[in-house]
Amino acid sequence: MTTEDKTCLFDPGFSKWITDFEGNIEYFYLGLNSIKNFNQKKFKFASSYNRIQELINTYIGFYAGCMLWGACLKSLGDIKIEGNFGLGEKYDEKTALKSLNYMLEFINKFEKDVKYYMGKTIKTDEYKLETIKKYMEFLRKNNAFVETDSTGKIVLVGKLDKLTSKEIEEIKEKILDVVTTGRIKELLSFCDKI
Repeated sequence: MTTEDKTCLFDPGFSKWITDFEGNIEYFYLGLNSIKNFNQKKFKFASSYNRIQELINTYIGFYAGCMLWGACLKSLGDIKIEGNFGLGEKYDEKTALKSLNYMLEFINKFEKDVKYYMGKTIKTDEYKLETIKKYMEFLRKNNAFVETDSTGKIVLVGKLDKLTSKEIEEIKEKILDVVTTGRIKELLSFCDKI
């Protein structure tokens, strides 16, 4: 988490496991919409259902992980952050929240499409939707981190400022595990801490 000269990393290693959510979804629907036969369309949708669910859960796990990592960094006191590529950029809230708004809209569309193509009713867990909304708040309160060059400038949301040192250690251990394995969605089990 820190180096000898008392700095810490902005990204513990999440970015290597995250792809372009919107691009993946748009590509899938482009392929789906090119199929003319409805039964083939239904089959294509049903066969992709689990992968789309996995993608959604990975991203929500990533959002949770970013907030949890922020709490880990904040617990270090006020030290320099390295690797924040957004540092010095101009803050634009619409741009900062674009992918999160897309995610919320897509989840709603996906639930309807599951009903349409698979005849099944699904409802996204409320805690997952809350995690997305809390991450939006986290980005807003931190101006998408364009000015965050030290841990003292991180503004926490929800219950994150009430975490015990034992909880911080447990979270840090889990984060270091998932950035090795790539199973970012496992961070969903910590959403109740946010």
